[in-house]
Amino acid sequence: MSDLQRIEHAKLAVTDLEDARRFYTDAMGLVERGETDGTVYFGRGYDSNFDLAVTEGGTGIEHFAVRAIDSAAVDGYEERLRDRGVDTARVDGAEPGQRAGIRFELPGGVPMEIVAVEDEAYPHSNVSATDRAGHAPSAVDHIQFFTPDLDADLAFLRDAVGLHVSDLVGPRDDPENAFLRCNTLHHDIALKHKPELSETSLHHFAWGYDSIEHMKLFLDTVVGRGADFERGIGRHFAGDNLYAYFWEPGGNRFEMCAEMAEVKTTEPNHVVDYETATTAWGPGAPESFDEGSGLASED
Repeated sequence: MSDLQRIEHAKLAVTDLEDARRFYTDAMGLVERGETDGTVYFGRGYDSNFDLAVTEGGTGIEHFAVRAIDSAAVDGYEERLRDRGVDTARVDGAEPGQRAGIRFELPGGVPMEIVAVEDEAYPHSNVSATDRAGHAPSAVDHIQFFTPDLDADLAFLRDAVGLHVSDLVGPRDDPENAFLRCNTLHHDIALKHKPELSETSLHHFAWGYDSIEHMKLFLDTVVGRGADFERGIGRHFAGDNLYAYFWEPGGNRFEMCAEMAEVKTTEPNHVVDYETATTAWGPGAPESFDEGSGLASED
């Protein structure tokens, strides 16, 4: 069993905090978990952990985290990264429910954390916060970035952090996409090469759903309440997951995801090109899909 479990949370910048807060709670059905120094924390309501943190000022990713199995595993990753010359900082207790954590930067500039949380219980469908809506997402699924140097970010996540590569897309010696996983679900982190960028940009933050019916119910609820629908419902070939995409009022793209494939092989699969990877059914991505929301300041 891997000491890294899954993606744990992300912190994003939004253009208007109150608009975003209303959308996340009233439309998406998330539960507000608290506010500290201008950062508001939201969760799915199945445990006391937060899944999304937002702060006002621009758009894009401020940092993201993956969950370690326990605090000892966090300590082990700190030693592993330092042995490889990576600068790390302790973030124990820096965010709600976070028992232990370390922070470091990917080569493309985005801060990443490995954390252990206080509430480690698995979710029970009949036990949730009273203000959680029934159509709310059931999981945090993954995150994708545009990166100016895919090779560097891929090598770092694979060799320094120890993630597994599920799929490479495009030429084997010069891939345009890479999908990496902590454990067995196809990807927790996806990368798309954008050499014209000077730094990493968030493409999307993805939520998990139980089924296509769950996705349909969610879309029926959020479209018209601030969601700008962009693409879907469809199925990706890479990962085999169902998808739909929308822009939330804060200025970031969210993906809806269900039926993610499990991968238990050690060698990466290969997909010939991006168009093949992104859709099993068609049509292709709209022009807007080539836009990201950026890298937010840590201030």
